Amino acid sequence: MNTLLANSTLTYRKVLIVFSQTCLIALAYYCAFCLYVDFDMGHPAWKVFVHTLPFVIAIKLLLSYPFGLMRGWWRYTGMSDLLDLTQAALLSSLFIYCASLYIVSPAEYPRSIVILDFAFTILIMGGARFTVRAYTETVGSVTAGKRTLIVGATQSVGIVARELKQNPQLDYNPVGLVDDDTRKKGIKLNGIKVLGTTQDLPRLIDAYEIARVLIVTSSGGKEVERIINTCRESKVDFKILPSINERINGNHVSTQISKVRNVRVEDLLGRQPVVLESDAIRKRVSGKVLFITGAGGSIGSELARQAASFGPQKLVLFERSENDLFKICHQLTAEFPNVQHVPIVGDILDVAVLRETFAFHRPQSVFHAAAYKHVPLMERSCFQAVTNNIFGTYNVAMMAKQHQVEDFILISSDKAVNPTNIMGVTKRVAELVILGLPHQNTRFMAVRFGNVLGSNGSVLPIFERQIASGGPVTVTHPDATRYFMTIPEAVQLVLQTATMGRGGEIFILDMGEPVRILDLAKNLIRLSGLEAESDIKVVFTGLRPGEKLFEQLVLEGENIRTTHHDKIRVLQSSGIRFDQVNIWLRDLSTLVDAKNVHGLITRLRQIVPEYTPSQEILTLSDLDRHDIALNYRSKQTELIIGVQGAA
Repeated sequence: MNTLLANSTLTYRKVLIVFSQTCLIALAYYCAFCLYVDFDMGHPAWKVFVHTLPFVIAIKLLLSYPFGLMRGWWRYTGMSDLLDLTQAALLSSLFIYCASLYIVSPAEYPRSIVILDFAFTILIMGGARFTVRAYTETVGSVTAGKRTLIVGATQSVGIVARELKQNPQLDYNPVGLVDDDTRKKGIKLNGIKVLGTTQDLPRLIDAYEIARVLIVTSSGGKEVERIINTCRESKVDFKILPSINERINGNHVSTQISKVRNVRVEDLLGRQPVVLESDAIRKRVSGKVLFITGAGGSIGSELARQAASFGPQKLVLFERSENDLFKICHQLTAEFPNVQHVPIVGDILDVAVLRETFAFHRPQSVFHAAAYKHVPLMERSCFQAVTNNIFGTYNVAMMAKQHQVEDFILISSDKAVNPTNIMGVTKRVAELVILGLPHQNTRFMAVRFGNVLGSNGSVLPIFERQIASGGPVTVTHPDATRYFMTIPEAVQLVLQTATMGRGGEIFILDMGEPVRILDLAKNLIRLSGLEAESDIKVVFTGLRPGEKLFEQLVLEGENIRTTHHDKIRVLQSSGIRFDQVNIWLRDLSTLVDAKNVHGLITRLRQIVPEYTPSQEILTLSDLDRHDIALNYRSKQTELIIGVQGAA
């Protein structure tokens, strides 16, 4: 029943469109003759009008189809539609003039009619379309809904404002715009006036009885935070339209108002949108087979989603956790049904599975995101960290080299710089390992960046759970700072670096200014509608084993250079020989097999001289050395007893 009704409505709409187009074409042609004969209804030229009118209507209707003029969505008419109309009218006029000479004699058909008809066609048909649009934006616009001020006055904001006015179900009634460019005060965008600057917000909220503020701006985090504080003081609701990064869908940018959401803490970081060289990334990714380790993790899954938008031939997703692998595969199936993805449940320590996977799928690019990253846990599990982060990286890199993969990108960490923990030093050794491999057939490179908000095990989900349970929120130290970026931003820049590497480089992402963890916690509490201390207590727990007060992205003395991308820098590694890498791996393997903590820490400090072990790992090392001494004395005693017994 619904299908029949829809088909009936569609047929009726098509008939109405054809009828309206026919009337407008006839009216334009009639006006052209009226002007030509100076409204003399007895002029002989009217015979030409009667003879040629059916032909003119038929030609113009036929030529309207290829230019999309028969779609009928006049409420959305824009400049592109006017251009299509102009092209169709010009082509129609030329065709009609040439063809009309065969219907009437050249002497009878006035040449000026062609020019007049062309002008009236654009005026009447274009005017009708823009009249419908003007009506829908004024008479048909929203007057109900929450009275809303929109922060921002740009072209994209104008599109948002128009969508708000035309969709009453969104519950927004835009009554004004706010922009800090004082030159814009008084101008109108889609009929909505710029009332003042963000400094005027308290006055405007009161004067216009505003119930909601919609933030559609690219201002920095401090500016957004100031606007939010003003809204809270004025007791009005506030929402935000996310940055363009969050609205990217493949290569199509959507400005849909449905993307409006509550303000999140990452909006306060002040990160500017990442500008990608999409053509270069597409050239690198499109039609290629990509291999992603740790594909179910925060970075790996986002890599899969973003890479899928550039049309790879195949995504090979390598992951140890079957549940996480299932989730990303389910998302890819729903969002990118045309992109082939192959889930592989496997461990980077399983060389047999790696070899089989590389041999069968023949990847051209490898993104190595699999790693142990939790700092305090790795202090207690140093052997597992070394095995997974160093030997696992070596396994994947050697498979890439043996199968002549084009490029290998290691996802590294800022904790590899002057490391004070096992996680950081193993990531630094992993960097050195891949940089020490030959680069003849495969380009080996690393990408180093800091904390990503919302990743598995990061501080943000912990804070959110603590706030939801009523507190307290635990912060390690009042002065502890970290670099932060969002997961999509980090992955976008990783994809960008894949187009830039020649092999042997470490790329460093611009992390912006470091953020105090305490400020992050307080902002998250405020965004939850609460106040720190009065509603939610903040408790300082002290730095955990292996943690720094602040992080660094570059080692002292590293030769860092800028690149053509303003958010990516690069440092060229010092020459590391492959035979040296083999010696390191052999020694570390022996120490891991022997479970020798003291020897392991000593060797890691020799490989990475800037490594400063934490007190916890040093304590384990001392205990281990004590156990070794006891075992040695025990064996000596056994030997003496045995000798005495033999005597």
